[in-house]
Amino acid sequence: MAADAVQTGSEHRSRRERKKERTRAAIYDAAMTLFRKRGFDSVTVEAICESADVARGTFFHHFPSKAALAYEFGNRVAAEFSAQRRDAQADAGSQLRGLVDFMIESLVADRDVLQVMVREFFSNPSALEAARERGRDFPELLEEIVRAGQARGELRRGIDPRLATAMLLSTASAILSGSVFRPGELDLAEIRKQYFDLIFHGLMGAS
Repeated sequence: MAADAVQTGSEHRSRRERKKERTRAAIYDAAMTLFRKRGFDSVTVEAICESADVARGTFFHHFPSKAALAYEFGNRVAAEFSAQRRDAQADAGSQLRGLVDFMIESLVADRDVLQVMVREFFSNPSALEAARERGRDFPELLEEIVRAGQARGELRRGIDPRLATAMLLSTASAILSGSVFRPGELDLAEIRKQYFDLIFHGLMGAS
């Protein structure tokens, strides 16, 4: 009887989590559709709620602000990349490059919307706090790759994986938000090259 109760409770939590995930996905999809049509700044939370057919309180239960939708983008990239990874035992450098390239591909179609969203995200304390609490899929995937690379001796072991992950994310976020390069200053291939040069060789590495 006790075992049945535990199983039922577990199934209930699983259904509840799936329902939350579906609701969060519906909100994100509705928001992105509106952002593409009208632009990020012109879309209100009320418009997103109407399009997703959810109450205003439901929106704020999942996202404290419009900007917080950015961590759902990161979570989706992490989930899709993990599902498509053919060889999880590939060297850490190849996996990191693959993940960043996959993220770039995901960004290109919605570059204008996501650039504004990312910029707003990093200037919004409530969105940052929510990401630390609820939007951990992408950072955790990076940290997993770094830890595995350190364990195999492919990456330096004296660096905390959390710090390495923070460096990877903060540098990428600064580029994505438009706070580093002016529009058209460098093409995407050159930005990618310099990003990886900095990540893997640092400022003191060979040029």
